[in-house]
Amino acid sequence: MLPSPRERLADCMWLPRFLAKARQMQAGELPPDYAARFCAPDSVDHYFLAHFALSKDDALDAVRLHPEAADFGAWFQRLPTAKPEHVAQWNALAEQLGRPGFPMAERFNQIRPTLYARLENVETIFDLIEGDEWPAGS
Repeated sequence: MLPSPRERLADCMWLPRFLAKARQMQAGELPPDYAARFCAPDSVDHYFLAHFALSKDDALDAVRLHPEAADFGAWFQRLPTAKPEHVAQWNALAEQLGRPGFPMAERFNQIRPTLYARLENVETIFDLIEGDEWPAGS
């Protein structure tokens, strides 16, 4: 199971999930539906990388070079674009992904009523991911 989108590494939401997905992708173990959307335009990965001015290749290289989560987190913190205030901006934005007026709102409105109609109390992409991967009572 992948980490929650709200889990943090180096105080940054999504970073542990990105790391886990990248490791699985590199090992050929990321489920096909996740692999198809990994770093795709209009995905959380895409917005995450763009916010920190990272390319997919640079991020994947860092995953290969820093296999331990703590080492990867330290690498991330050394990035000029990962200063605490920029990380705080990302964390605030990430919690809003999918809401009207925020990135991914269109995608959220497309997939919410079809693929995720069974989920209740879902207002953001992070809510959707958590509701889908960790249903209440499981």
